[in-house]
Amino acid sequence: MPQTWSTAALVAWVVLLLGAAWAVFVRRGGARQTSAPHRRAGLVYGLSVLGMLAFFVAGSAVLRAADVPELGPALIALGVGLHFIPFARAFGVPFFTGLGGAVSVVGGLGLALGLVWAPVAAPAAAVLAGLLMVALIGAAATRR
Repeated sequence: MPQTWSTAALVAWVVLLLGAAWAVFVRRGGARQTSAPHRRAGLVYGLSVLGMLAFFVAGSAVLRAADVPELGPALIALGVGLHFIPFARAFGVPFFTGLGGAVSVVGGLGLALGLVWAPVAAPAAAVLAGLLMVALIGAAATRR
């Protein structure tokens, strides 16, 4: 990415991280459980993480075979987003559906745009997905 984009991303990260840290640790609002965690929540968590890791391995192999390994950052954003979605039901926190969906969409768009437009779309989407994730967590933490 151009240097000005990198600088802008760094500034955005610092601002959002400080805001999210304030919201989570000082204000202490946040996404609340709407029900007790499912009795198999730990299993759902473990399988979700293992599925995400398998997705990374398989997806990276596909990207290498297609000679587009530079799209890996968007693949990671997509996998991270998808792995959050089962947490909503397992832990009784609906916030995870929106978080996972939003991050997945940005990662998927980065992959698609990287394939048909410019490879720089993949790392840009990964940065955007991370910023979005921190912003959504910070925003959720300010709600009571």
